[in-house]
Amino acid sequence: MELRILHDSSTVYEFLKNKNRYDYIYQFSNLSSNQWENVICYGLFDEGELKEIAMLNINYDIPVLLAASFGNTEYSIELIKKLKQFLPPRFYTHIDRVTLEGVFSEDNVSELEEYMNMGLCNYELLNKIRSHEAVRIGYDNINSIKELIFASYPEAWLDDLVKLNENFGIYVDKKLVSFSSIHAYSEQYQVAAIAHVTTHPEYRKKGYAEKVVATLAKSLKEKIKFIGLNVKVDNIAAIRCYKKLGFKECGRFAACVVENSI
Repeated sequence: MELRILHDSSTVYEFLKNKNRYDYIYQFSNLSSNQWENVICYGLFDEGELKEIAMLNINYDIPVLLAASFGNTEYSIELIKKLKQFLPPRFYTHIDRVTLEGVFSEDNVSELEEYMNMGLCNYELLNKIRSHEAVRIGYDNINSIKELIFASYPEAWLDDLVKLNENFGIYVDKKLVSFSSIHAYSEQYQVAAIAHVTTHPEYRKKGYAEKVVATLAKSLKEKIKFIGLNVKVDNIAAIRCYKKLGFKECGRFAACVVENSI
């Protein structure tokens, strides 16, 4: 088997196009022209046929390796074994648990969490949610957004906070108490990933998160066909909320930081 760098995004699209797009939202988003320049994409070939890919996004403080194959672990393990020597000394990754354990030492892995991908599949449920309290907000509200994030979701990635104009929040007595935004987004490939969903601890269990996510999803569906998100598998309350809105589970992956010792 042979490892190659894939310079042409159309080759990667041909490989991905028949896969479950909810599982590959970040990969499809990276194919967009404004993202592709930040990505190094590797492919594993067997007798000339592309069998698996992994994308390294270098546009963050810590590089991000998208390497989850959602079941195709034979080729995934072989790909990461061949790729390991070319990876940064430290990186964050989405990866299959079997591949992770088959390639990297447990001592080199930290911040390990299991996530599920969910995709919006039932718009009838979404449309039942009354969400008039949620309003569109933008960069003018960045201080209020950061204050909420730091209070309620300090582990959130803030690299692309307030992306485009797809951000919604709920205010109570002029205080931002609930928020949702997006991470990956591509109209070209019809994908968007909802992210940064949070509610201030003092205002939880009032349905605010449900309303901001519903309002965001309704806005996105005017432009995007595949709307997804990922959520920790032990976040039962959030999963229950998303299912109520019409999301369903698609795939699972491990997320962690790897200290890459060659």
